[in-house]
Amino acid sequence: MPTLRGARFRAAAIVAALDHVLGILLKPLSRLVPRRLRRAAERIERRKTRPIGQLAAAGFLLVTMLYALVVGGQIGRLGDSLLVLAGLGIDDVRIAGNRETSDLTILERLELVGSLVSFDVEEAQRRVMGLPWVETASVRKFYPSRLTVEIVERTPYALWQHDGEVFVIDSTGTEIAPLEEARFAKLPFLVGGGANQTASGLLAALLTEPAIAAQMRAAVLVGGRRWDLHLENGVTVKLPEKQVGLALTQLLKLEQQEGLLARDVVVIDLRLPDRVTVRLPEGRSLEDVTDRVPGKEART
Repeated sequence: MPTLRGARFRAAAIVAALDHVLGILLKPLSRLVPRRLRRAAERIERRKTRPIGQLAAAGFLLVTMLYALVVGGQIGRLGDSLLVLAGLGIDDVRIAGNRETSDLTILERLELVGSLVSFDVEEAQRRVMGLPWVETASVRKFYPSRLTVEIVERTPYALWQHDGEVFVIDSTGTEIAPLEEARFAKLPFLVGGGANQTASGLLAALLTEPAIAAQMRAAVLVGGRRWDLHLENGVTVKLPEKQVGLALTQLLKLEQQEGLLARDVVVIDLRLPDRVTVRLPEGRSLEDVTDRVPGKEART
């Protein structure tokens, strides 16, 4: 039958062409195919002069190619690439809330590869939250191709000297970044092991006495229990372990009434609740600081 014979001839030509194309595609993947499959392919190759053999060879080659793609981990990437071609790629990224962290730094942490469908927002959030200034991050998908990133950054609270370096810290004492910019230089300066974790009470008390806070150059944690304030004029104020707020109020009253901080003193000791002790520079007289300041004793 000529018609049937022509149809067979066309089918054989199509299968041969498919066989040729698959052969080209399979060359770089041949090393992933087990030896047994390669031997089976060779047996089919010897019989593929007949139409049925050609169909079997083409089908076998197609199955082998799929097997190689799965073993090589290419199936997922291939499907993801098709999703990108279908318009589900990540084409629009919107970042909000970042001031200290650049958009480029955030984009690098997102690792934008592949389609929006396969993008793992939880893993991306984890990576973004690993950035020094980032306190919280929210990453959300909006199909077909938009990704939004909302950042809440840490607020600079104080400077903390630790192991020879100075760090910007937040109100929880968490290190944000080394001090590299002069714009943070006016933050309260803390010194001492554990000072970053225990400074909140001191700094809260200083907020109620801004006149004292404005003169503070540094606060040094002593013995992990109490603070010494080092003022801009060189005076050291020894604070008690407890009731720091009351001690600061007492100091401010003495400053307002007697100008104590402007006098020639080296140390003002407020550790005892019923008295104020001052230490003078060598060669100075007690009368320099004791006149008109009742209840205050001085020592050289």
